[in-house]
Amino acid sequence: MADSKHLQFLATKRQSYSSKDALGMFVIATMSLHFVVVICLILLYGSVRRIADQPPPSLVQLASGKTISAAPLPNNERSPEVIKRFVTDTLTSLMSWSGQLPSTDGTAKTIPDQGIEIKNGRGRITTPAWHSSFALSEDFRKEFLQKLSELTPQSVFSGQVKVVLVPLEIQPPIKVDEGKWRVVIVANLIILSQNNNLGDIIPFNKEIFVQAVEAPSYENFVSKDDNAASIIAAARASGLEIYAMRDLRTGNL
Repeated sequence: MADSKHLQFLATKRQSYSSKDALGMFVIATMSLHFVVVICLILLYGSVRRIADQPPPSLVQLASGKTISAAPLPNNERSPEVIKRFVTDTLTSLMSWSGQLPSTDGTAKTIPDQGIEIKNGRGRITTPAWHSSFALSEDFRKEFLQKLSELTPQSVFSGQVKVVLVPLEIQPPIKVDEGKWRVVIVANLIILSQNNNLGDIIPFNKEIFVQAVEAPSYENFVSKDDNAASIIAAARASGLEIYAMRDLRTGNL
């Protein structure tokens, strides 16, 4: 009987020892796992730091496959090249009037431009000019379009007259405020007609005031067809808009 109790005592001691041993192994395994996690976090931090310290890429490949140069800039900053290109493209489209549009069937043929009637204006403006007018600030755009409808010869739409803006000099942008620049453009308007192939020349020397804006994204549009959303996005793709324009004084030339 005494031996039986002694054996039960030994069995109880052995069972108690096994439970403590399992608990100890669990603690050791948990600490080891935490140690591995800490090591992984340290390695991940080092990788992130190396990526952060790398210089930004100077070339960016677009979805079309075209590669362009890129540079890091604050949200309200634009490079001088982008500003000059924006001013040149916008003014050329606004002030060049052919009375013709590219054919919609993808051929090299052109179709007559019926123009866009301007409310409270005195006539029509060309369709490309209307498209590019969305690169103007909203308050300036309304006034400019009314004036443009007065300047556009209505004989443009019958093919009798063509007007072409020829830029001669575009000076580097001058920063006038945060996210705002002044650009001087010296150009000529050449007016061609059926009776005058040599053309008449009218100086077009202006100070253009440009400001940075948020560029809209095509991803938010259902279609990239010829609709108002895509037209506005294309005109403002550079993240810039013209908010004022005035004649360049002769002394500045």
